[in-house]
Amino acid sequence: MSTLLNQTQHLQVSQRPQQAIWQHIDALACEALYDELSLENKPGLVCPSSNGSHIDMNHQTFIDSITSLKGYFATLSQFGYEDRHFDDIKNQGIFQEKKMRQATHSINTHKGAIFNLGFVCAAIGRCIQVEIPLTAKNICAQLVEHWRVDLNTRLARDPNSHGQIMFKQYGITGAIEMVANGFEVIQDQILPCFYETIYRTQDFEKSSMQTLMLLISVLSDTNIVWRGGIDSLRNAQRLSTQFLQAGGVYQSDWRQQVNEINQYFIQHNLSPGGSADLLAVTIFLYKVENEFNYPI
Repeated sequence: MSTLLNQTQHLQVSQRPQQAIWQHIDALACEALYDELSLENKPGLVCPSSNGSHIDMNHQTFIDSITSLKGYFATLSQFGYEDRHFDDIKNQGIFQEKKMRQATHSINTHKGAIFNLGFVCAAIGRCIQVEIPLTAKNICAQLVEHWRVDLNTRLARDPNSHGQIMFKQYGITGAIEMVANGFEVIQDQILPCFYETIYRTQDFEKSSMQTLMLLISVLSDTNIVWRGGIDSLRNAQRLSTQFLQAGGVYQSDWRQQVNEINQYFIQHNLSPGGSADLLAVTIFLYKVENEFNYPI
């Protein structure tokens, strides 16, 4: 059955004009960013009704940012398909970050998404080129196979960046290592959590929140450490773990419990931006798997 399904997928992709495929992937990536942004009551994060722990950005800032990203993910998918040089991908990301900052008046809203989702899209292009199914496993394998060495050796580390300071002080790795290792935590824990929750609840909001809380509980989020130190990270992980152990979104009062955690994050000026970035990646991989792996 799976072989027939994969053959159907190849037929669907191969019969569609390439530009239509890139545009479809682009739309799914932007949808994933909208979905992450639209999730209400995320601890410390910007959502439609709140700025969370942020004083320099709001919901409209993120809308403007996502609008500026449209077309970028199509380009990166095509770059992957064409097996373009690593520097082409890197330079396109740098160019896109400038576009984002122009749209947001120099506020960093989606630098992580430009990097994370950009490389995921390039890996999708590679999967289409070599005609393998667009599963999270295959996409992440392409990341490791094609760009792990370049990511680890050919990206300049700014010693004054948040990520490098966190690494020196606490040994916490960041987005580069996450992508270079093929998003192992998403493959092993986070995406399975999303699938299980959506299967059990048939509710996208609950699935997204359960997944975000799991991310906060397991991720050494450099954004949290930068704002509050290592003790704040431990407290954030403890609160999210307690929420999950109590039943997570399967509890009748889960929104109230999430709100209490949200208020704690806001009071302590904490924002799990790294977790939010990976939630968007998880949602995107879920969308890609379901859009391209089943007969239309």
